[in-house]
Amino acid sequence: MKLSQFFIFSFISISLFECVNSHQALKYNKLKLPSGVSGPESIAFDCNGDGPYTGISDGRILKWQGSKHGWKEFAITSPFRIPKFCNGSINPAMEQVCGRPLGLKFNEATCDLYIADAYFGLLVVGHNGGVAKQIAISAEGVPFRFTNALDIDQNTGIVYFTDTSTIFQRWAYAIAMQTGDKTGRLLKYDPRTKEVTVLLRGLSFSNGVALSKDKDFVLVTETTTAKVTRYWLQGQKSQLSDTFTQLVGCPDNIQRNIHGEFWVAQNNLNTKTH
Repeated sequence: MKLSQFFIFSFISISLFECVNSHQALKYNKLKLPSGVSGPESIAFDCNGDGPYTGISDGRILKWQGSKHGWKEFAITSPFRIPKFCNGSINPAMEQVCGRPLGLKFNEATCDLYIADAYFGLLVVGHNGGVAKQIAISAEGVPFRFTNALDIDQNTGIVYFTDTSTIFQRWAYAIAMQTGDKTGRLLKYDPRTKEVTVLLRGLSFSNGVALSKDKDFVLVTETTTAKVTRYWLQGQKSQLSDTFTQLVGCPDNIQRNIHGEFWVAQNNLNTKTH
């Protein structure tokens, strides 16, 4: 792997687009969320290039409309959400009611937004937003406990996504990490058959997902073991997995750019050898 093909960002703040140190921060813009709003996870741009969109801690998905109009509510993932109780909430105990949208990705052909919600599984909502439709909540009879991130094959519409744990929900993420939980899964959803397939199991806090430019493999970050695992989709190694890279910190999301390079967000750095 060439060094120029792999990049790492380390974030210590959950403010959208805030870089970790003051020297690098001068090179980046920062979009401030509305007052009383926190917890942006991933970002996405729609099929027209508008956005970004981001999911926040109170269960809403917001859309940026430019500096003149700012942010507006675009969608929600929970049919039980009550704005009076949920708006502005940072209480993890409320997430099961309000929703907690994490992974976001648009299907460029349909303009539908696919959402990985920690409590409500895999969902989809049309380009006009609103209440997202739940499309998958389990695989092989095992319910999702912590749906986390996703990526889409824009040619086939297949969605690759993670279930971080089959035991712990998002509110108990610290326990999952402290106990070394290894029940995470990498899965795929086929919109044509509406079937969910388990590609990998036994992962250590499976988190971010990114499909390669040639669509011959998909990467998944394993947070507690500080590594990125590769699952081969094509070629002689099809259906096999290997370690793509070992990191010096805990990876969260991973994104591929138009050149086929991968960017990894890390939530901390350490000097431990894994």
